Amino acid sequence: MKKYLFGAAALLLLPLSVQAGEILPNLYARVYCESRAMGMTDEQARIQAVDESYITTGDPMTVTVNGTKTTTDVVAAARTVVKRCPQYF
Repeated sequence: MKKYLFGAAALLLLPLSVQAGEILPNLYARVYCESRAMGMTDEQARIQAVDESYITTGDPMTVTVNGTKTTTDVVAAARTVVKRCPQYF
Protein backbone atom coordinates (compact mmCIF):
# COMPACT_ATOMS: atom_id res chain seq x y z
CA MET A 1 0.00 0.00 0.00
CA LYS A 2 2.84 2.40 0.82
CA LYS A 3 4.35 1.77 -2.60
CA TYR A 4 1.07 2.65 -4.30
CA LEU A 5 0.52 5.70 -2.12
CA PHE A 6 4.00 7.01 -2.82
CA GLY A 7 3.60 6.36 -6.53
CA ALA A 8 0.21 8.04 -6.62
CA ALA A 9 1.51 11.04 -4.69
CA ALA A 10 4.42 11.35 -7.10
CA LEU A 11 1.99 11.36 -10.00
CA LEU A 12 0.17 14.33 -8.52
CA LEU A 13 3.25 16.51 -8.33
CA LEU A 14 2.67 19.19 -10.87
CA PRO A 15 4.02 22.77 -10.93
CA LEU A 16 1.43 24.04 -8.46
CA SER A 17 3.74 24.99 -5.62
CA VAL A 18 4.18 28.52 -6.94
CA GLN A 19 0.52 29.34 -6.26
CA ALA A 20 -1.38 29.23 -3.01
CA GLY A 21 -4.19 26.76 -3.15
CA GLU A 22 -5.04 23.13 -2.73
CA ILE A 23 -6.47 20.05 -4.38
CA LEU A 24 -9.86 18.79 -3.24
CA PRO A 25 -9.04 15.09 -2.74
CA ASN A 26 -12.46 13.52 -3.34
CA LEU A 27 -13.12 15.58 -6.45
CA TYR A 28 -9.62 14.82 -7.75
CA ALA A 29 -10.13 11.08 -7.25
CA ARG A 30 -13.56 11.08 -8.88
CA VAL A 31 -12.36 12.97 -11.95
CA TYR A 32 -9.13 10.94 -12.23
CA CYS A 33 -10.88 7.57 -11.99
CA GLU A 34 -13.68 8.56 -14.37
CA SER A 35 -11.18 9.96 -16.87
CA ARG A 36 -9.11 6.76 -16.80
CA ALA A 37 -12.28 4.69 -17.21
CA MET A 38 -13.10 6.73 -20.33
CA GLY A 39 -9.74 5.81 -21.83
CA MET A 40 -7.52 8.77 -20.98
CA THR A 41 -3.85 8.12 -20.31
CA ASP A 42 -2.54 8.53 -16.79
CA GLU A 43 -1.07 11.93 -17.61
CA GLN A 44 -4.24 13.18 -19.32
CA ALA A 45 -6.35 12.02 -16.38
CA ARG A 46 -4.05 13.74 -13.87
CA ILE A 47 -4.16 17.01 -15.79
CA GLN A 48 -7.94 16.83 -16.07
CA ALA A 49 -8.31 16.00 -12.37
CA VAL A 50 -6.04 18.84 -11.26
CA ASP A 51 -7.83 21.31 -13.53
CA GLU A 52 -11.18 20.39 -12.01
CA SER A 53 -10.17 19.95 -8.36
CA TYR A 54 -7.60 22.69 -7.73
CA ILE A 55 -8.86 25.72 -5.83
CA THR A 56 -6.88 28.86 -5.16
CA THR A 57 -8.02 29.22 -1.57
CA GLY A 58 -6.49 27.34 1.27
CA ASP A 59 -2.93 26.58 2.22
CA PRO A 60 -2.38 22.90 3.09
CA MET A 61 0.28 21.84 5.55
CA THR A 62 3.56 20.34 4.37
CA VAL A 63 4.36 16.76 5.33
CA THR A 64 7.14 14.30 4.50
CA VAL A 65 6.13 10.98 2.95
CA ASN A 66 8.87 8.42 2.33
CA GLY A 67 11.47 11.19 2.49
CA THR A 68 9.68 13.46 0.00
CA LYS A 69 8.10 16.75 1.08
CA THR A 70 4.58 17.28 -0.19
CA THR A 71 1.33 18.78 1.07
CA THR A 72 -1.50 17.13 2.93
CA ASP A 73 -3.95 17.69 0.08
CA VAL A 74 -1.71 15.75 -2.32
CA VAL A 75 -1.39 12.87 0.15
CA ALA A 76 -5.16 12.81 0.72
CA ALA A 77 -5.84 12.88 -3.04
CA ALA A 78 -3.38 10.04 -3.67
CA ARG A 79 -4.91 7.91 -0.91
CA THR A 80 -8.39 8.55 -2.22
CA VAL A 81 -7.44 7.60 -5.79
CA VAL A 82 -5.82 4.35 -4.63
CA LYS A 83 -8.96 3.46 -2.67
CA ARG A 84 -11.37 4.51 -5.41
CA CYS A 85 -9.70 2.91 -8.44
CA PRO A 86 -6.79 0.67 -7.45
CA GLN A 87 -6.87 -1.06 -10.84
CA TYR A 88 -4.87 1.84 -12.34
CA PHE A 89 -1.92 1.33 -9.97
